[in-house]
Amino acid sequence: MDRRKGGDRLMAADDRDGRAYTTLGIIAVGQGGGNIAIQFLTRKDNPGIDERVVLVNTNDTDIMRNIDRNESDLAIDRETLSREHVETFGGASVGVGNDFFEGERLAEEDFETIFRPINNKISGSEALMYSVALGGGSGNGSVPYIIDQLSQGPDGGKTADMNAAWLDGITQFALAAWPFDYESAQRHYNAICGLSRLLMREDGEPNADMTILASNTRLKELALQGGDDVRQDSRGDYVDDKTLVNERIIDAIDLFISAGRLSESTIDVKDYVEKPQLHGAYHGTFGTAMEKPTGLDIDLAIESAVENAFVPLDPSTAKAAYVIVRAPERKIQSGEVTMGRVGEGFAKWKAENGLRGTVGMETLAQAPGRRNSMDVLVFLAGFDLGPLFEESWEFYETEKEGLRRGESTDQLARVDRIEENLRQYRNRLEE
Repeated sequence: MDRRKGGDRLMAADDRDGRAYTTLGIIAVGQGGGNIAIQFLTRKDNPGIDERVVLVNTNDTDIMRNIDRNESDLAIDRETLSREHVETFGGASVGVGNDFFEGERLAEEDFETIFRPINNKISGSEALMYSVALGGGSGNGSVPYIIDQLSQGPDGGKTADMNAAWLDGITQFALAAWPFDYESAQRHYNAICGLSRLLMREDGEPNADMTILASNTRLKELALQGGDDVRQDSRGDYVDDKTLVNERIIDAIDLFISAGRLSESTIDVKDYVEKPQLHGAYHGTFGTAMEKPTGLDIDLAIESAVENAFVPLDPSTAKAAYVIVRAPERKIQSGEVTMGRVGEGFAKWKAENGLRGTVGMETLAQAPGRRNSMDVLVFLAGFDLGPLFEESWEFYETEKEGLRRGESTDQLARVDRIEENLRQYRNRLEE
């Protein structure tokens, strides 16, 4: 079976029975991934996702803690959420202690338990998005393994006998959160190993169709640029670091999906992966510029979004670039914001940044309500990972040296393969 083939082309609302979105299923594994994904269940209006969200973990306490933290905002009652959207695997009640090897082992042993809520709650989705914190053990260990199994569809892997025909050719994204700079060396070690395993299986073949990176430190810095008042929500409650980070991620996902609904030129999920893959790129990131005046030059709005990229990067190294502008419907109908204007602004920005030949697409999407501003999402893929690794690589080496001293030969051999895959991936992008 061709592991990289895509499903049928996803269309905009006018092309398919009035549906105005790509149907996306969200799979959150581990505490960090759950922190992100549960935000989708705090909103009554959730286009493209609705209630297709499952929360999976080796630690039921972590899941309950996430539910407790968000219970007053949930758009679904706690009992239904716990019954239909939550699953624990591995027979563990205390997690795996940031040991991603153990998280992977438990996922392999108890894959049927993990797959049950996926098949029951989000089967029929046109794409899957996994949310995972790369510094941990449960999600970081299991998500690369789950993606590998589900990519084999009904013809292979552990899904062969699990009524999984809907998985045939499905596109799989990983939304991967990079640890805060202040987190432990082990978490940065886990992050580098986790990213490599999302990008490549150990046999050197691609794994996730696209891994979307978001640095917690970077997103916190962007949130705090708005001033101290961002530390309180509308009720005056203190907003923690993770909430600051996750709110920006959710805004980006909304824009990401909007390119496939009520848009001038549909960008479907297959477009986000096929063009970068032609250049060997399987990783990307978002940048957002929210509530910009509709009269602002599009190239300046795009530049603002790139300056807000979710990881540190040099945009000129990107292999692919996409732009989604979301503007009020009446501004589009009046001709104030047009697809031509978006295309010209995107071309100007690419030329100014040495990306004239870079593959990608642009589109103009309608915003609901009577707002006066526009939002811009930039999706960059295949950029140089060096700036992201700058703070983490020393931590990685420290933890790897600990494996050597502890004579953990089996784990060390695997880490060597994981590291070599990452090195080869980066080298191919530089060719």
